[in-house]
Amino acid sequence: MVKYRNKNKQKHRKVHPKIFVWSHTEKAEIEYFQDFKNYLETPLLMPKKELCWKPQELIEKVIKWKREEIYDEDRDQVWCIFDVDDFCCEEQDKVELLRLIAMAEDNNIKIALMNECFELWILLHFERLTSPVYRGKDIEKRIQKFFKKNKLGEFKKNQSVFKTLLPFQAQAISNAKKLLSMDYEKIDWVEILSKNGNPTTSIHFLIEEINRLMGKH
Repeated sequence: MVKYRNKNKQKHRKVHPKIFVWSHTEKAEIEYFQDFKNYLETPLLMPKKELCWKPQELIEKVIKWKREEIYDEDRDQVWCIFDVDDFCCEEQDKVELLRLIAMAEDNNIKIALMNECFELWILLHFERLTSPVYRGKDIEKRIQKFFKKNKLGEFKKNQSVFKTLLPFQAQAISNAKKLLSMDYEKIDWVEILSKNGNPTTSIHFLIEEINRLMGKH
């Protein structure tokens, strides 16, 4: 699809770069960024969802959407966020996800993934991780322990946690960087999606970009 704009209008048009954050679920990730947007009171953070089973499907749909809806001169950022979870159990799933991540990067779409689950990002607000984590009751109990220790109330899966975790955000970013101590452009996605990639996340790059855009850091 070829997109045209009136050159005279474009010359005098103010550009306000946005960050679009796409999720394929109705809970957890998308609600976290919706609460982030509400906290910042900004139209520049745009959480969006495209309900589908696999992150592979999400990436395909977002690539198509970006080609049709986003103009490079606007300097908008587009991110896909998802868990690795059960979506890389089979080798062919991993190969397909790596192919689509490469396609996303070719289309200037960035990836904020958690290996293994979104609860990893929550846990990083409280501790530095050195061993694998797995979705389910064990990681939820670990998070609950820290919630009680810090008098944050009860923790339940898929509950709204952004405001609760906000005072610990800098610590989460620091702990995430210890798991992935490189620039975004140097990420080895093959390694991240391997067994050795648990625990790893790239979500902190997205958090930092949001804070930078909003002048928070």
